[in-house]
Amino acid sequence: MKHKYLFPILLFGLAACETAPPPAPPPPVEMAQEGFESVFRRAETSGSPVAADRDLSALLARTDLSEDQRARALHLRAMKRWRGGVNKPGAVADFEAFLKLRPLDAKASEARRNQGFARNEIRGHESRLRQLQPLTTWFDERVAMGGLREAAQRYKNSRLTPNEQQIYTLREAQYVCVNSAGGQAVHNYGPVPSYASGLVWCGL
Repeated sequence: MKHKYLFPILLFGLAACETAPPPAPPPPVEMAQEGFESVFRRAETSGSPVAADRDLSALLARTDLSEDQRARALHLRAMKRWRGGVNKPGAVADFEAFLKLRPLDAKASEARRNQGFARNEIRGHESRLRQLQPLTTWFDERVAMGGLREAAQRYKNSRLTPNEQQIYTLREAQYVCVNSAGGQAVHNYGPVPSYASGLVWCGL
């Protein structure tokens, strides 16, 4: 009697095997992140505070940094922002975050002094920004206060040409590009200066 149930059971088992979903594929292997020291050294030696800020911001967005690595990246970004004049309020915040992590660090006293200098400079920028200024001067003041995108947009809307140093900053920020696919020209009036030749606004 037992054998008459065996065949249906075997058929049911085979059907179950045939309809079972295939095993899930393994998760994709993530691309290895560039090593901390490689990114840090590139930012440290970069002559562009904008590029250094971008690299260090990418580092600080990671969750795999040690406390020491985070402190080093914060201090370097603070220095690049402050000395490079690209985001002094951000520099003050970075100095503050560094000091919270490393209040007794060898660089702590220097960081406190530099934070004070940056705060004084911010007051000067704020005062000047309340005054009527030509666009080229306003641009530099606004960039120093962390408003690079806003400053780039205002230049673009004006159709005036930034000066050579400003063009360099805008290219590093990827708001000005070589004209490979069209776009609004950076220079619109009069002879084209060599530093603006073939450039268009992008990323805005």
